[in-house]
Amino acid sequence: MPTDRIGLRIARWRDLGGMTQQQLADAVGVTREYVSMIENGKRPITKRSLLISLAEALGVSINDLTGQPYEPLSQQELLIFGLASGVRTALDEDHDDSPNPADPAMLATTAHRVSVARMACDYATLAELLPGLVADIRRLMATGTDEAAWQGLSLFVSATTNAAFAVKSHGQIDLAIRLAEAAWAAASELDEAAEKGAAAFALAQCALTAGARRKSLRLANEAAAALDGVDDDRALTWRGLAHLHAALSAAALGRTDDAAPHLAEAEATAARVTTDPWLQELTTANVGVWRVGIALENGEPGRAPEYARLVNISMLRGVHRRASLHIDTGRGLYAAGRTDEAVREFLRADELAPQKVRTRPWVLELVGQMVRDARRGGSTELRELAARCRIDPLAEPA
Repeated sequence: MPTDRIGLRIARWRDLGGMTQQQLADAVGVTREYVSMIENGKRPITKRSLLISLAEALGVSINDLTGQPYEPLSQQELLIFGLASGVRTALDEDHDDSPNPADPAMLATTAHRVSVARMACDYATLAELLPGLVADIRRLMATGTDEAAWQGLSLFVSATTNAAFAVKSHGQIDLAIRLAEAAWAAASELDEAAEKGAAAFALAQCALTAGARRKSLRLANEAAAALDGVDDDRALTWRGLAHLHAALSAAALGRTDDAAPHLAEAEATAARVTTDPWLQELTTANVGVWRVGIALENGEPGRAPEYARLVNISMLRGVHRRASLHIDTGRGLYAAGRTDEAVREFLRADELAPQKVRTRPWVLELVGQMVRDARRGGSTELRELAARCRIDPLAEPA
């Protein structure tokens, strides 16, 4: 699976469409030589914007180029597949005939456990709890008292946004979009600022993952504007995150000057937040993590390690955020030609959240490239990283 790299898929789709390398290069805005290097395994694709542009030029989806969702090859990866399947069924299946819907307080406790598990990249707990939670909340909204059904709307937003965040990065984009849309419908009925902010953020994230950069930026901008003037932490959290996502979306569109004001707004909002009711970690440390990722899209990947050094990693509570920092730092170090350090960052991320690392196209692309560029399989650390990613350091095709 990982050895079937993005460059090979690009070449196959290009040949199938009858395009020359020059025609693809012209459509994307790069040289023919650069396209050739991508296809022949000499240059990895590490920028979202380039991947999106290539997919658009070839007339295919992002997943057609990344190969996601990957076939599960371990029990942990099967859990992710089972999570997606279970949540899909929970959205589609009719309610059972039980006359007594679940207690809203019990569902709220489960929803909190789901939020904790997602930030811990604990897919076993997510697979165990999320499908049943979505089904039980749907039944509560349909058969509970008016007050309970109203509580169910807020719980449904929490459950479906967490589910969308959990499955989208593993290639289940259509399901993630559906979950975000379901969250938005519930939030609109509830008409609470915080829930609408959560659903809007989920919609914006899913749009960017699917390659809809302009839509992603518009949704994030609208969400941030709608939350201007809020003063409670539940709503402020999503205002700050909307600005962070707007900065990332602007960078993906090449609007580098637009990213900085959004980052500044997010940082100012984070300074006002004193609690974390959604477990999203809107803190100055997390803003720093986003700044690293935005630098990778902003045409300044070499600055990513500099920004990473400014992040107080001890202030990042969730495994999800710490692993993201290590991954993006590794990507920046690779761009700066510091491959040994990049390998160590990826290994640190893998120790924290192996399934977050081993199913990320960006990581697989870079590990494969480093193996191809290395002699005799590379360093001990690179060989270890390659093995964890199921890339044979002695058999990776050139």
